Amino acid sequence: MWWSSIFLLSLCLIQKIHRGYGEYLQTIIVQPKSVQVPVGETIILDCTVFNQYGEVAWCKDGHCTMGRERPLYFIPRYEVIGDRQAGINSLQIRNVNLDDDGIYQCQIGRTVEAREVLSNFANLTILIPPDQISLTYVPPGIAISGKEFKLKCEAFNTQPAPIFTWQIPPNTQIVNISQENVPMTINSKLFKSISIITLIADINQHGQEVTCETTHIASNKSLISTAIIAIDYQPVVKIILKPTKMYENKDYWFECMAEARPSITELVWKTNDTILQRMPPMPDGRYPLHLTVTREMHNQYLSCSALNSAGVSEDIVILNINYAPQFKSFPLPYILVRLGDPLILSCDVDSNPPANILWTKNGEFVGGGSQYQIPEIHEDDFAVYACIVTLGGQFTKIVASTKVLPPGPPRFYPPQPVLASKGSEVMLKCQLEKDIEPNNTFWIFKNVTLMNNMKYTIMPARDVKTIPRYEIGLIIYNVQTNDFGEYECHVTNQYGSEYARVRLEKRSSHLLLQIVIYFGLLVLLSLILFSAYLCCHYACRVDQKRTTIRRMRQVQTWLKSKPSMWIHNLAAAEKIPLTVYDVNSGVTRTTLDPPVDIVECYVSMMDKQKRHDFNRPLIPPPPPPLSTLINRIPFCNDDHSDQIYETADPISWHIDV
Repeated sequence: MWWSSIFLLSLCLIQKIHRGYGEYLQTIIVQPKSVQVPVGETIILDCTVFNQYGEVAWCKDGHCTMGRERPLYFIPRYEVIGDRQAGINSLQIRNVNLDDDGIYQCQIGRTVEAREVLSNFANLTILIPPDQISLTYVPPGIAISGKEFKLKCEAFNTQPAPIFTWQIPPNTQIVNISQENVPMTINSKLFKSISIITLIADINQHGQEVTCETTHIASNKSLISTAIIAIDYQPVVKIILKPTKMYENKDYWFECMAEARPSITELVWKTNDTILQRMPPMPDGRYPLHLTVTREMHNQYLSCSALNSAGVSEDIVILNINYAPQFKSFPLPYILVRLGDPLILSCDVDSNPPANILWTKNGEFVGGGSQYQIPEIHEDDFAVYACIVTLGGQFTKIVASTKVLPPGPPRFYPPQPVLASKGSEVMLKCQLEKDIEPNNTFWIFKNVTLMNNMKYTIMPARDVKTIPRYEIGLIIYNVQTNDFGEYECHVTNQYGSEYARVRLEKRSSHLLLQIVIYFGLLVLLSLILFSAYLCCHYACRVDQKRTTIRRMRQVQTWLKSKPSMWIHNLAAAEKIPLTVYDVNSGVTRTTLDPPVDIVECYVSMMDKQKRHDFNRPLIPPPPPPLSTLINRIPFCNDDHSDQIYETADPISWHIDV
């Protein structure tokens, strides 16, 4: 902090000196900096003043028209921001565009107390990447073998000019590369950038691609334009389609372009010296090949050979086929080695690309490579070693493990207690590591060696195929109370004997109680769901009844205003009463025999309409007006409708309300 105190004392001393001259010193301590900004961004040009007395004015291209006291209301994107008391007079420009491109300066005006002060010039460059590019020939646009020809790459509507990158066929001689910028229109800040490359034409270039790529500082995406070179040439062959990545046992398409003057007579696809396919001349000059690749094809030569009267030419690619790692040989599940002896563990794997091989010891990383060596075996070297082979995310890793053990008596896996019920039949098992085959096995219970009889069956050691273990079994029939306890499984091999204890325990009787509890909970849940269903069903019935009563009252109210209906014959000018309204009962009935209650018939029609609409998949339309339905009342019963039209043509009749 001492240096900041010295700085403040120096500024105070300078102020006192200037007071002697009748002026204070105002200084710009944070200058605006030149920046390049993509269009549409928001930019802030800094201007921080120490000991500010005058007003700030920002200048663009020499025009000082903006400050705190005189904002440019016609350019609302410009604003001077910051704390005036702290001397912060930053210029903020929102949503910059090409019109904002220019040179900016911060000025602090003269006052009675202090002289004016000017900042450095800051260049604001608006970055606009090109919107399109094109790659064309420069006239006359003909490439003749051995002579120069030119290609022109144009980038449009850019500021500043982009960087051009040319990708040309190998072994192509470049004479010159030039670049120029031309305004898109007069006085426009947008340019058309042109890059011209001059090459020497060669027959090997025919049918190959020339690529022009432009990159711009304002965009992380490049624009690419490609042209195919056409040259008057002697016969040439080119494989134009070859998969970049191939995997074994998958189908891929290759394509060869063969053009010649004169035309080719035959094209042959081969791998090394094996002919895959012979093809006659194709009109378009393209010769496809469908190939199922195998790992045996890796690093073989795939060639496309074209023949014409001038000779034979070919194009060759080396097949790079990715295939999953495979063990050439599997390690033994167990390796016996004595203390002090050396040990070499190998992991022989075939894959492409070469696989990563890691070695672990009891799950912990200990090394890598195709071999793991132990110069001298110690006690802590006896463990499980695993060779882990990985080849990226495309293939599944493979693992091979081996257990390094000293020669010794059998090694048991920890046995688990066995549960049994009284009177049942049960089997006891003990499992051994599969390192040395046992030569003698027997069982002991309560210091008595068990034999095969009606009570016990002793199963000899057997090799478990699913897991690398030996298994020895004992079957006990008709288990009784005195059968529960610890059984000893004794095994002998060429290096000694060992035994393991397997405990036979009585099965708990709580299982039946648990089943009863679960069944009771299930019944209780079923009753709750059934009660909920009954409540919902009753509520729906009540709501339906209320709806029916509301409809009947609506029809009765309407019929009171129009107490009768007539059936009207237009031809005979005849009207026959169809309904009669009973004032005393308030019921409207038809004059048919027998009479029909209009309200009940209407409600029945509404229910039919509701069921019809409910079965429709789309949203049902709104119900028709009462007058329309009342006009249809006589037809709700076909027998009654026959009585209405029995004396006239039904077409000439209609109902008046």
